[in-house]
Amino acid sequence: MNEADHGPYGQFAQIKAQLAVPERIVITAGMPYANGPLHLGHLAGAFVPADIFARWWRMVLGEANVLFVSGSDDHGVTSLIRARQEGEPPASYIDSIRKSHQSTFKSYQISLNHYGSTSALAYLEEHTRICHSFIHGLHGHNLLTVRTTQQWFDESVNLFLPDRLVMGHCPVCDHEGAYSQECDHCGAQYAPEQLVDPVSSLSGNSPILKDTRHLWLDMYPLAPAIFHHLATTGRKHYQKAVLAELLADIAPRLAFHKQSHGADERYQLLKDRIGKHKQRAAAQGQLILEFGSYAQLHQAEQECAAAGMSYELLTSWSGRAVSRDVSWGLPLPQGLGLSAAELHHKTLYVWPESLIAPLSFTAQALQGVDKAGGRYQDYWCNQAAERHQFIGIDNIYFYGVMQTALWLAQRANPMDLMAADQEMVGPGRAGELSGEDELQLSKIHTFFHLQVDGRKMSKSRGRFFTADQMLTPHPSSSDQMRYFLAFLSLKQKPANFDLALCQQRHNFLAGPMNAAFEKPLSAARKHYASCVPAGKLLPKVIRETEKILRITVKMMPQSKYPQFLLAVENYARLINGLFATYKPHDDRFPAAARGDALYSCFFILKNLVILLAPFAPTVMDELRQSLALGPEVYAWSELATPLPAGHAIEARSRTYFAPARAVMDPACHLEEAP
Repeated sequence: MNEADHGPYGQFAQIKAQLAVPERIVITAGMPYANGPLHLGHLAGAFVPADIFARWWRMVLGEANVLFVSGSDDHGVTSLIRARQEGEPPASYIDSIRKSHQSTFKSYQISLNHYGSTSALAYLEEHTRICHSFIHGLHGHNLLTVRTTQQWFDESVNLFLPDRLVMGHCPVCDHEGAYSQECDHCGAQYAPEQLVDPVSSLSGNSPILKDTRHLWLDMYPLAPAIFHHLATTGRKHYQKAVLAELLADIAPRLAFHKQSHGADERYQLLKDRIGKHKQRAAAQGQLILEFGSYAQLHQAEQECAAAGMSYELLTSWSGRAVSRDVSWGLPLPQGLGLSAAELHHKTLYVWPESLIAPLSFTAQALQGVDKAGGRYQDYWCNQAAERHQFIGIDNIYFYGVMQTALWLAQRANPMDLMAADQEMVGPGRAGELSGEDELQLSKIHTFFHLQVDGRKMSKSRGRFFTADQMLTPHPSSSDQMRYFLAFLSLKQKPANFDLALCQQRHNFLAGPMNAAFEKPLSAARKHYASCVPAGKLLPKVIRETEKILRITVKMMPQSKYPQFLLAVENYARLINGLFATYKPHDDRFPAAARGDALYSCFFILKNLVILLAPFAPTVMDELRQSLALGPEVYAWSELATPLPAGHAIEARSRTYFAPARAVMDPACHLEEAP
């Protein structure tokens, strides 16, 4: 019988077997705009967490079954303006930006299978086809309308301006530097025409509001399915605060005027008949009623109508433009209510394009690659697969609500989602359908902002560290920065980037963590002929290994890295404790106890190589080579399996984590806005 089949090793295997393992996984990271270098917030809030997740799942599923894709968000007026400022055509400017992003990813060891581009000529035809299929799906379900709205227009440069290129005084707090529709200072949101003293960021002139006709998405017919999905399956993978915010945004609500004739009396009579609800106070004499589901809202509508009580459904959240007045973008399909002349001046808005783009990037990654069938549908439509998207908290509405609406609109019957959730039809999990080519919904991992001076990093505000400036040529520099960024609790709350705390974490790695690596290797070289001694696992090591395995199974699929790393650090400290107690480096102490202790230390070391490889791949590769193990050790099956007695380790020592002074540039400074 194999040693790993009985005793503590059998128990370890049972704990590992509790991990829910999908057939394959596609992972995406939020798309950066192609208008400048990546700042540290892009890495902290999307790409490093996603890369750790991808590396970990590759150890579980094998590389052929894990796809990690992203790309630059190229279209829209922001990239067009930056290209003009640089005196370059948009395509060549964006290509240079994309290459700079790829260089940064390489420096941080971001293991993307494909980093695409929404404007890349090689894939543009296929990307356009996929995007158009979504627009036709929306049109087929009567979810598109044409609206005339007013938008800021800069006459001096002959351009409609996105909201972020118009600034003025906030109508609520009078803060100078508020955007067209929201104020970063007080958080207020308002109509564009309410902005005081608007100024175009392009010309410095005052823009005008000008009529324009656009395609609009009406998500309200899908509201019951979207709300139901978030309220049920959403609880499994959204943080509580994030989910509460999403549900509040799209909650089933109606309003009536308390001041209308007899409204109060009729409401009191209806109160017990319209189902369970909450009262929300509102301005101008309105009373807002909020319900737990859209079915309850529909019942309330019927009761109000029967009682002759006039009401208003609150649906403002559900309408969003899907086209834009900008030449740099994907063309719109014809036959959707806009004339040929209007279509000539309009393109697809970047928000729906960026939500659809991961499908295009998946297709691009699979072109010519023998990966699990070769179609994006094998990842995005497969019930046996999982889809994980890593995004910043400010994009949660787009991914939680809008992407759900886009996905549902591609189904023959979007409301089948509710039946799937309620009845658990077929082999699928909640929120999934059995149709072969029905898009399945993703698990969304949201991260709060990495801040500077208590405010989020922002390229437009000139308040950011570039990702590249945080690294030095030292081999462990990127590993230690990855480790620090993963250690921040951005999944729970915003965090301020603190150079002193970063230095402390680097010094911890260079101190106690390095000691845990080096002590067993040194003792084996000096006292055991560079071999793992014979021995057995000590009881405390067995208990702590069971504990770290349970934490791994629970935390890693949820990308809860700070909790996981704290547990791993405590696990590594076991080695220092064993050396203090059993003295395996000192021949004067009992040989059997020393052998058991050092054997246990090497068992921990092998586990650390596997557990920390997604976080610090370069350093763990050095430790792997010190242990004379091949790359095949990076596998879930290898975790909590022993190194055999007599296994020869490398005779020479290596460099692992370095002190902060070796991996941090003391001249780090905030970049100025480009």
